[in-house]
Amino acid sequence: MSRVSNALTMLILLKSRGKMKIKELAHELEVSEREVRRYKQDLEMAQIYIKSIPGKYGGYVYENKDYLLSGDLNKEEFNILLTAVDQLQQINAIYCKDCRLLFDKINALKNMSERNSNLQYTQYFIKSIKSKSNYPKDKKLWMDLTSAILTRNKINIKYEGLNSKLSNRIIRPYAIFQYKGDLYCVGYCELRKSIRQFKIYRIQEYEILKEKFKKDKEFNIEKYMENCFGIYKDDEINLVLKIKYPMAKIIKEKIWVENQRILEKGDYIIFNAKMKGKTEIKSWILSMGSSIEVIKPLNFRQEIIDDLNKNLKNYN
Repeated sequence: MSRVSNALTMLILLKSRGKMKIKELAHELEVSEREVRRYKQDLEMAQIYIKSIPGKYGGYVYENKDYLLSGDLNKEEFNILLTAVDQLQQINAIYCKDCRLLFDKINALKNMSERNSNLQYTQYFIKSIKSKSNYPKDKKLWMDLTSAILTRNKINIKYEGLNSKLSNRIIRPYAIFQYKGDLYCVGYCELRKSIRQFKIYRIQEYEILKEKFKKDKEFNIEKYMENCFGIYKDDEINLVLKIKYPMAKIIKEKIWVENQRILEKGDYIIFNAKMKGKTEIKSWILSMGSSIEVIKPLNFRQEIIDDLNKNLKNYN
C-alpha cells in the first residue's frame, strides 16, 4: 500500500481498536516502527492528532470523538460480525485479512463508548489443522480464478501432483470450494477429458488464456459433491456399520452425508449410508479402532481386514 493508504489504515485501526502499541501497528501494516511514526506525523500535518502515551502500557490513541458516519449495527449484530471475522482468521481463510480490515472500517464508524463495550466479547477459537499458504500469491490466484470462472476464460496451469511431478493442464474452471482449510478449483481438464479438482496450493504457475469456453449447463457443485465423504469421487458404497458407544455418540452428533440413517441397538448403533470416496471412508473407519465393525458390503469389509493386517505387519 502507499504511504497515504497506510496512514489512513492506521487511523482506521486506532478508531476501531483504541490504544495500540507502535509495534502492533507496525505488525498490522507490515512496515517498520519508524514508518509508523512517520504516518503519525503525516496525519498531524492534516490536523488529525494522534495522542502518544509513554510507558510500558502506552501507545498511540486517537481520542477525537467525532466519527465519519453513523454505524447502523446494534450490539448483537456487531458481535455476530466480530465472531464471523474471528472464524475466518481461525481457519486461515484466504481473504481473512481483508475481512478484518473491513470490520475495522465498520468499527471506526462507531463512537468511542460503543466501541469499548462492543469489543468485550467471548473469544472464539477453532481447533483445526491449518493449510500452508502464501497470502499475496494465493489471494491473487484465487481472485484470478474467480474472474476466469465469471468470464469463462480457460486457464493454463502447471500443477504439482501427489507424486511431486509437474504437469501442464488447460482447464475450464467451473467453481471453487474449500475443504479442511484448503481451496480447490473444480473444472473440466482438457488433458484428462473429464471434470477434475485441483488444489490451489499445488498450482505452481498459471496463465489466464484469451480462449473462452462454454460451461456444462448440467454442472452443479452441490450435485457434484453429493454423497461424497471428503473430496474423493469413485464408486458409491452402500455402507452398513456397527458402532459401539461411546464412539457411537460422536457419530450420531454429525451429518456425514445427507442420506445417512442411524438405528439404535442398545449399546451400539447401526449406521447406514450411501457414500463415495473409498480412500477417506477407510481412513475414517480405521480411526475408530475397535469401536467399529463393517457389516456390509462384504468385499469392502474384506478390504478393511486386509488393511488392518498390513498395519499389524508394521509393528512386528
